Amino acid sequence: MKSTILVVDDNEDIRAFVRVSLEDDGYRVLEAADGESALRIFRNENPSLVILDIGIGQPDGFEICRIIRSESLVPIVMLTSRADEVDEAMCLAVGADDYIRKPVSPRILNLRVGNQLRRRSSANPQEVTLLKAGGLTLDLLSHELRVSDAVVPLTRTEFDFIELLMHQPKRVFTREQVLTAIGGSSDFSSDHLIDTHASRLRIKIKGAGGPRVISAVRAVGYKLFYPESDPDQVQE
Repeated sequence: MKSTILVVDDNEDIRAFVRVSLEDDGYRVLEAADGESALRIFRNENPSLVILDIGIGQPDGFEICRIIRSESLVPIVMLTSRADEVDEAMCLAVGADDYIRKPVSPRILNLRVGNQLRRRSSANPQEVTLLKAGGLTLDLLSHELRVSDAVVPLTRTEFDFIELLMHQPKRVFTREQVLTAIGGSSDFSSDHLIDTHASRLRIKIKGAGGPRVISAVRAVGYKLFYPESDPDQVQE
């Protein structure tokens, strides 16, 4: 049996879908239909990860996320049916680790859950919390990307993309590796999706006064590129 996952959603069909998807991959799944039940189960069962819908009534998912985060560092994955970047920003602001829009396929759901659990299981007191490369600083705790003193606003997907590249500057990552890092699927539209994320990152970094550091490698994927005078990576 793998880790225990707490699923919080007021829609019974959604809970059933998530439960079956995760149980098929070996996870133990607990369910809650509202915020109060979620907190009670969380405190009694100490799950390894929480999947939390935003619209669960009052207290809503944002408030429950804020409460859980004040008590624990457990990974929290937020769910929503709304395609709103403001929602994503609010999820990260209250302490969520990831954000998934419904509907989601079982494969992507399990991929995102697995990524979060692997990140948390590998954490230790000596873990790198700052990545620096090409004039950029990425804070893995606050989820902030900075160019000098300017903060570059990122979506969760953009954060995952730039984090992958900054962990190993100048290494070329294949499109498949990028898709895995950002939790995407390998369907026909994925190449365009990756290119769009890369383009948005370039625009945001340039807008904050930074250099063009994300380089496409033809027929392969992407890498972080910057002048040889810059340090490869500084870890603190």
